[in-house]
Amino acid sequence: MENVGASAHSEFDLRNFEEIPAREVPLSALSPGVSLRQGGTDPAHVRLLVDAADSAELPPLLVQVDGCRVIDGLHRLEAARLMGAESIQVRFLDCSNSEALVIAMKANGTHGLPLSRADRVAGAQRVLNSHPDWSDRAIAGVTGLSAKTIASLRERSAIATPLGGKRIGQDGRRRPVDAGEGRRRAAEYIAAHPDAPLRQVAKATDVSLGTVHDVSARLRRGEGPERNGRRTPAARPQHVRPVQSVPAPADVTAPAGPDTDGVRRAPLRVAGSAEAAPPQRRNHSEPAPTWAAVAAKMATDPAIRYTADGRELLRWMQSQTTEPGEDWRRLVDAVPPHWLGVVAPIAEHIGKEWCLLAERLKARQDLCRTLSPSGT
Repeated sequence: MENVGASAHSEFDLRNFEEIPAREVPLSALSPGVSLRQGGTDPAHVRLLVDAADSAELPPLLVQVDGCRVIDGLHRLEAARLMGAESIQVRFLDCSNSEALVIAMKANGTHGLPLSRADRVAGAQRVLNSHPDWSDRAIAGVTGLSAKTIASLRERSAIATPLGGKRIGQDGRRRPVDAGEGRRRAAEYIAAHPDAPLRQVAKATDVSLGTVHDVSARLRRGEGPERNGRRTPAARPQHVRPVQSVPAPADVTAPAGPDTDGVRRAPLRVAGSAEAAPPQRRNHSEPAPTWAAVAAKMATDPAIRYTADGRELLRWMQSQTTEPGEDWRRLVDAVPPHWLGVVAPIAEHIGKEWCLLAERLKARQDLCRTLSPSGT
């Protein structure tokens, strides 16, 4: 049980303990160990076990090797004493006290007298104190509480974030506490490998399969990978710069008035003309950007790479990276005469398609300017 992360969910599996051979041990050699009940053992339940022992064999106790302390089965131990037995069947476990606590909590959830909610909360607090690097869901799975309850206990206890900012999940793997980081990592992988299976994405990015499903669905809807659907300033790609405020003409000013929240705002200055002019390049002599440069820059835009249609656009642009430029004159002589009647119509058709694409893009640009309040 040296690997606590794996032990929490595989080596702590109660079915593994059933393979340990039971041994007959004197009652006098055993001592109470992990006590999960604030009120101690329940006499009524002990009596039920005594009655049940007449017709059925009770399961062996789980006992910690160190000190022969009972991990699970205090009620069965009391029932054996009440019946005057001198020995009882036990299975010995070589584990630490913190591991014994987890085993006791899991065992109680599968059989015996259920713990009250107060006892489960108290036990969850003990597990949280002994395993602060376990995730909320991992502790919830052990204690029978919800992950929200564990998160609330963690917040009230001011448990420090584990070293490295990661916690051990239910599968025994460490993941960042900041779920947004994992979601962004999964989105990056999906953008780079659009055809990869979701299980492969989860394995490659160290994110749960459920999170990958949610991120993939959000990307298909055109949303950001985070749960709030918005991107923080820190997550802005490097090529995107914040827009600088531009002073408007001083002769046109909107009247000042209270905002919707009742706070009076400063006068809002608006542009002098109703139609905003399209942005102009500062240096009119600078050459137009190349197709390859634009395609590479668009590949880093989250609005494109995080949507299915956007990724399809990027793949199409990559397949169109060759630009004839001035070389088309040389290409004319490279086409053999017997192919001229075939290549020329194809080139003409492609040219018409490109012209149609350009017209549609310009029309959409004009529409966006009309609908946008800022004219951009």
